[in-house]
Amino acid sequence: MKGDFEQAINNNEVSAYLKGEGDYFSPWEMIRGNHNDIDNWMGMIGYLSKKEHPYQLLIKYFKLYLSLLKEDALDAWSLFNSISCYYYLRKENYFFLTENEDLIDELTVEEKKKIGVLYRYLRENFDKVPDAAEMNPFDVQIKGLKKRNCPYDFLSF
Repeated sequence: MKGDFEQAINNNEVSAYLKGEGDYFSPWEMIRGNHNDIDNWMGMIGYLSKKEHPYQLLIKYFKLYLSLLKEDALDAWSLFNSISCYYYLRKENYFFLTENEDLIDELTVEEKKKIGVLYRYLRENFDKVPDAAEMNPFDVQIKGLKKRNCPYDFLSF
């Protein structure tokens, strides 16, 4: 990855950063060179932790990212991975994440509905995700999210 979160903010590319597009792509050899979402999330959380009111900034940037997602397999998969990263880092007590409420609780009803739409789309179109044939099925992926202490059934949003 060439770009960092500060660059993404300065260039109005927060969505590209979280999706791993362009300069923000972080290859992970363990997953066939696909984007390593956790690297970007750790970079974002590390950057925000040095700012005043990091949790409020996280909410702001996550809402911005969510607002730019489309109903397609790549965006839905990006959202799934972003939410998975959030819960993984929260479970690991990474920086400020456990000091605050759950990020999902901070979203509006409409934003939560969008998550539900994208999760249902992903469930129905999981085969369109790159390398889906080599991954655990969608239902197994959802169970993994629950193991990270995610209290929500996003499919019902």
